[in-house]
Amino acid sequence: MALFRQNANTVIGENLTLLDTELRSADERRLAQLRERALLISRADKLIDSDNRTDEFCAMFDIAPDTDAIPEAADYLASRYNARSFSDKLTVCKFIAEEYRARRASLLERLLGSSAVQDTVRIAYFQNAYADAAFRIFSEALENPSVVYAADFTAVCEEVYYGRADMCMLPLDSSRDAKLISFYRLIDKYELCPVFSCDVTTPDGNVTTRYALLKRSFGLPSREHLSKPNFCFFEFTIVPDERSALCDVLAAAKECGLTLYKVDSIPLTYSDSEFACDVILKVGDTKGLDTFVLFLTLAVPQYEPLGIYPHIRAKV
Repeated sequence: MALFRQNANTVIGENLTLLDTELRSADERRLAQLRERALLISRADKLIDSDNRTDEFCAMFDIAPDTDAIPEAADYLASRYNARSFSDKLTVCKFIAEEYRARRASLLERLLGSSAVQDTVRIAYFQNAYADAAFRIFSEALENPSVVYAADFTAVCEEVYYGRADMCMLPLDSSRDAKLISFYRLIDKYELCPVFSCDVTTPDGNVTTRYALLKRSFGLPSREHLSKPNFCFFEFTIVPDERSALCDVLAAAKECGLTLYKVDSIPLTYSDSEFACDVILKVGDTKGLDTFVLFLTLAVPQYEPLGIYPHIRAKV
């Protein structure tokens, strides 16, 4: 009996190896077709601007598995289909990003726009000892910034919104109180985008507060900053649903060379029972970043980019 089981396992192993060989051949042909699909999308260049881009993009991969033929295999086949659909979407995004690089065009600028950070700027903030410390840190990345002191945090944002200052400074979170939701509300209300972040720690070392330097338009970091692994953060929000689970987004990030820094839940302003996920990733590879941003743009319906920004550390 033991010999029979051993022989049977050997036969099963040989059959699985044969099936794997057939699958590899099919995968190679599938990959060629995905590349063709990516070329069609990138050359037409209409899908990215479409109001229904996620529906149109996901429909290209929406071929449900035939689970009626073998009902007992339904769960297995559905799982294989979901994994294949996810892989196909990410692969197409990778090929599109490669096509843009071949044209020497910036896909990130195409997706997010770009507004260079000026060296000489007017910065508004609500003055206190910790904000002063954050301003000194940010000043190391700028050239002779000037200050506009505001009466409160709302006024800080309004200085930028109405053009009386170029940037403003707000706290984002702290090691004691976690994410400071009220300040994120202000960032959303006044359509602000972070361009730098820094940490300020209390003299006793017990509490660290993260500050952001923000402006009205989305600004991409310099190539010098982006080329440094784990020097920049990419922050965005998603509202998970049946088509865009948080686990898929994080899996795509990992495949693209980004690493998770933190995830927070933020209550939606229009619902008492729904939450958005605020995701902050460390950028490890610029090539992977443009693929990942494209994946979010095309495959995740309720995605909103907040900023790609360097994290400035105080000089010792």
